[in-house]
Amino acid sequence: MSVQENIKKIREAKGITQTSVAKYASLSEMQYYRLEKEAKKIDPNVLFYIAKFLGVDMNIFFNDELTDNVIKDFVK
Repeated sequence: MSVQENIKKIREAKGITQTSVAKYASLSEMQYYRLEKEAKKIDPNVLFYIAKFLGVDMNIFFNDELTDNVIKDFVK
């Protein structure tokens, strides 16, 4: 999975809206939407704030084998 897909999966598993994450990361809703859908590069500072808001280490976003079971562990 891509970084964007991992961000989206974790966000959805935690029941957090795109709007909430966007505000915390100082992004517009459209910028955040594009980040999850089509971003080729994500600013490391933005990635840091997204991880902080979601309550995860940002390195998890780079895990190619992030499964639903692993994500459930973060939601607990």
